[in-house]
Amino acid sequence: MAKSISHQVGILSLSRMFAFAVMFFVPIINTRTLSVEHYGYYRQFWLIFETLTPILILGFPRSLLYGLPRADRAEEKSVYITQTIVFLLIMSVVSFFIYLIMKSYLGGDLGAMVRSFFWRLSFFTIFMIISNYMDWLFVAEKQAVRQALYNGSTSVAQALMVMLVSWYMRDVNYLIWGLALFALAKFGFAMAYTFAVYKPRVSLISLPTIREQLSFALPLGTAGIVYVLLGQTDKYIINHYLGREAFAIYSIGALQIPVIGIISGAVTSVTFPLMAQYQKAGDYAGIITLWNRAMLKTAVMLFPVVVFLGVMARPVFIILYPITYIAAVPVFLIYLLMVPRFASEAGSLLQVFNKNVYLFVLFIVGFLLNIVLSIALFNLIGRLGPPISILIVLYAIHIMALHKAGQLLGTGMAHLLQWGNLLKRFLAALAPGLVIWALSRLYHVDSIFELGAAGVLYGALYIALCARFRYFTLRDLKSAAGITQ
Repeated sequence: MAKSISHQVGILSLSRMFAFAVMFFVPIINTRTLSVEHYGYYRQFWLIFETLTPILILGFPRSLLYGLPRADRAEEKSVYITQTIVFLLIMSVVSFFIYLIMKSYLGGDLGAMVRSFFWRLSFFTIFMIISNYMDWLFVAEKQAVRQALYNGSTSVAQALMVMLVSWYMRDVNYLIWGLALFALAKFGFAMAYTFAVYKPRVSLISLPTIREQLSFALPLGTAGIVYVLLGQTDKYIINHYLGREAFAIYSIGALQIPVIGIISGAVTSVTFPLMAQYQKAGDYAGIITLWNRAMLKTAVMLFPVVVFLGVMARPVFIILYPITYIAAVPVFLIYLLMVPRFASEAGSLLQVFNKNVYLFVLFIVGFLLNIVLSIALFNLIGRLGPPISILIVLYAIHIMALHKAGQLLGTGMAHLLQWGNLLKRFLAALAPGLVIWALSRLYHVDSIFELGAAGVLYGALYIALCARFRYFTLRDLKSAAGITQ
């Protein structure tokens, strides 16, 4: 079991790491080829899409992780997939009418963006929504390699398209056209593959199965909606009060570090179906053991990212971005402080017990609190107020979720978290970070080569410490690579 988990997580993580290696350059290229105003349009495009999409899909595609592992026959699986596609098709049509209303009535910079890119934004959203289930389909079938190939290839294709169009055309209008065509290609592949392999058809739709999917998806989806709104509040406040160009600069600091989602997403995708099986069998000890193991493995991968980027934040921004964007560094550092919580994310534990309503209540209270606190802190200390507010609220939600998960599993938060083991892994990441910080005071990091050398040195010191204290072993590396002997 351990080898299987490590192997699947390793496969998914490595594929997404490859995608990250390409995606890493997207904002670097865009900020150098597009004017600040055009980059602001581009970020507003994604802000609208990333806010609306979770509202419409309602967690329905992710219900495949819950339903498919429980399905015994091929036809049962086709039922789940058919219903998911039909639901997403309906929601994609709804998105068009929402954009139509926004085009007519939304004011300010966001309204201008929607009116400028209405058809491209609509087509992109429609095709991306319908094909969204593919992000979960293969892993729900425990086909980690296929999921890795799909996620990696689509991410790389999108990143390459954006960079090439941005580099040669240097115009956000062509860039948005490129995204719309990419979404169409992704939709075409999803339909061709699904109809060839799973043969979905409307006659398979089953009311009991719809109720089962909705019972999982609706609470999860509504919780996800509020979570997204919570995470986007700062961006809307900055955009509203400071305008498009200030938002463009802020968005560079507020960009989620792709590697974080890669690691935590891969771990959750692999462990969730297994935890669902344990929960069905009443094996709570198995859930705790699996979650603890996943938590510590995630911490080993996340903590060094936080420490190294925290220590080298200013050189990273000076080297990689135009000097106009240096003001994003403080925002970036605040966002980095949000990352450690992903190591012990309790959302999957609550979801496996179908406690999505509890998550929804947590997020809605946090969302309302964040609005009030963000505006208050913005008026008090300016543009750093909203990200500080999110930091406070997210950790408050995190603690409440862990407490509830402990109650469901019949254990305390201290046992669930294993504070001592987490602290040891953080110190292992911090120690080489202090070495790099001290060296950077003596030798300034001014080029990409020096930054790379600092990364190599940090990585070597960190790996040596982890190997010394057996935070990961040769067996872990073999398991991740799929080597069983």
